[in-house]
Amino acid sequence: MPTGTESLAAQVDRVVSTRWFSNILLAVILANAVILGAATYQNEALPYLIIAERIIIAIFVVEMVLKLYAWRWSFFKGGWNWFDLFVVVISVIPATGPFAVLRVLRVLRILRIITAVPQMRQIVSALFKSAPGMGTVIGLMLVTIYTFAILAQQLFGETVPEFFGDLGTTLYTLFMVMTTEDWPDVSDAVLEHHPMGWIFFVVYMVLTAYIVLNLAIGVIVAAMEREVNDDRWKEDQVLEEEQHQSVMDRLTELTQQVEHLSRIVQTRSGDPSGGTHAYGRGPDGSCGPGESPADSDGDSRTEGPGEAARDPHEEEQQKARPTPPPDTGAEQDSPGVNEDEPDEAAEPAPSGSGGRQHGTG
Repeated sequence: MPTGTESLAAQVDRVVSTRWFSNILLAVILANAVILGAATYQNEALPYLIIAERIIIAIFVVEMVLKLYAWRWSFFKGGWNWFDLFVVVISVIPATGPFAVLRVLRVLRILRIITAVPQMRQIVSALFKSAPGMGTVIGLMLVTIYTFAILAQQLFGETVPEFFGDLGTTLYTLFMVMTTEDWPDVSDAVLEHHPMGWIFFVVYMVLTAYIVLNLAIGVIVAAMEREVNDDRWKEDQVLEEEQHQSVMDRLTELTQQVEHLSRIVQTRSGDPSGGTHAYGRGPDGSCGPGESPADSDGDSRTEGPGEAARDPHEEEQQKARPTPPPDTGAEQDSPGVNEDEPDEAAEPAPSGSGGRQHGTG
């Protein structure tokens, strides 16, 4: 039985997880972004903007308290929840004295739009997941720029010192050339003293601006595709698992039906393990396969020696036949006739014929 505290926590959880609560929070974040932008202007509305900002901070604090109460320790399992908590804590710290520098971090409250919009959160998560691949590509780009910087300083340092005077200046110049910003000014200054210097710039720009940067973009796009399709892939996996389980259940059912039919066929075909008797009858006296009840009744005369079952119709015919007259001579002259032998042992002769035969004999 859930306690009252657990019931209240569940109710708070349902509230903070609803769509309307998220929409209200998003509206508050957007209003906070507008207030921070308007506060950069020195005007008469500044005191009212400060009051509005404090109200917004109070709303953020209430939100954090509700989420902590509803989610308890599970709140700290999400990285975005940590970010929201950090922003709210920074907001409530007084921006005076040694903490005056924290006033600059108020702008982080605008970034809460990312946590409030699932699509933005998905894109940022994809960027973080692409960090390993991005690190490799960025490392390759840094190695390329550094190598070309040393080469350019040795080639053009003495003639064009304003762009290639030392390693730091050369690195900045090559970064500017990689972004294709004002690179004709740099190349023109070099070509005045080195007519073949264009080879250096062409090779450098092809490697950096068109190959390495495109590699970085490809890694980011691939990570975003994986992040976007991750939920769909999980749904597909669940659907495939359900379909697989349904097919296996159906196969199990069909297997049981086949086994049941096999047992029935074995029983009706007279298999010893099936328990069928001779003469095509089952253990309960039922007819065998291909045998009708009429056939079963007709065979009753030829059953085992301990059975004396008769056909009622044949008994009626025996009773309807005329009884032959007593013939003592026939009884005496017939050595093979036994009085105790049943009538079924021999077919009775026609009326009167037996006496005449014995008499003549």
